[in-house]
Amino acid sequence: MAEPTSTPTAKRRSRKPTPTATDAPVGESAADADQPRGRTPPLDEATADELFRRGVALFNGVRYWHAHEAWEVLWRAAPDEERNFYQGLIQVAAGLLHLQRRNARGARNLLSQALDKLRKFQPTHRGIFVNELVGRGEGILEELESGFLPYLIPPVIRFVDLDPSDLDR
Repeated sequence: MAEPTSTPTAKRRSRKPTPTATDAPVGESAADADQPRGRTPPLDEATADELFRRGVALFNGVRYWHAHEAWEVLWRAAPDEERNFYQGLIQVAAGLLHLQRRNARGARNLLSQALDKLRKFQPTHRGIFVNELVGRGEGILEELESGFLPYLIPPVIRFVDLDPSDLDR
């Protein structure tokens, strides 16, 4: 049986379209392309409040990864003066997730960064007791820095006052 012969094929040059100002990276809309890298357009107040409260509920339910995801949407859309607040919350959640996974170094680093950001928003911000979260985080961080891997009694984010509309739900 004879072996098949093949002839070399000519190399084709792919022609990529020239990007235009309206082209957005894959997965982003044209409106997102106007934002700095990693940022999204601002959210309407109702959507932002729903995401914030969902993140708090997930955090309080010890679902740190999911809380982080909800708050990250807010962080990407937040105005400059609010970004550190959301990033602080994200980092607290990520630090506690590291602690759950017994990664003391990751927990210590993220909690330290988070507390530096959140202290500027004490005592309260966006309707929550930031000072309680910072205080609880400082206690955990103190144990980590002393060389202990603390038993995690999950911190809880409390709202300052009850919104009357919450009673109808």
